Amino acid sequence: MNKLVTFFRETSMGRFLIGAGIILIIFGCIVRSFAKDNANYIKTDAVVTKTELFEESDEKNNTEALYTVDVKYIVDGTEYEEEYGVFSGYKVGDQVTIFYDPKNPAEIAQPGNNKLEGYLFILAGVAALAAGIVSLARAAQKHKALKEQEKEWTNG
Repeated sequence: MNKLVTFFRETSMGRFLIGAGIILIIFGCIVRSFAKDNANYIKTDAVVTKTELFEESDEKNNTEALYTVDVKYIVDGTEYEEEYGVFSGYKVGDQVTIFYDPKNPAEIAQPGNNKLEGYLFILAGVAALAAGIVSLARAAQKHKALKEQEKEWTNG
């Protein structure tokens, strides 16, 4: 029983890193798939038409209000007004850059480089996975060395 507990204790970091690495890789692939879906979106300017209090947070006496923001934009002569997202810094009348789906101009997305974010999560996942494998290999070497030392002690 003691050897089993020691084994689990010695390999806990490696097992954690491998699990975290796999989760990060999967999350990065999901982020990339969303970015790929938005790849054909077209950039345009929009005007903030409405801000509505969404949530107010208080961290160490610093209050930050978050607002749902609606924007208005024109595509091929048709005016659209859609919810843009939740932000803290926009006011009615501010100009923002959005991306819209050319097949459905009512579908908009925020500018950003989700492809890069996806790659960063994947890279972090690969690094965690590699560190976990190295950690497990070291634990196995340590376990093997202890077994050899135990044999030497029992054989005298």
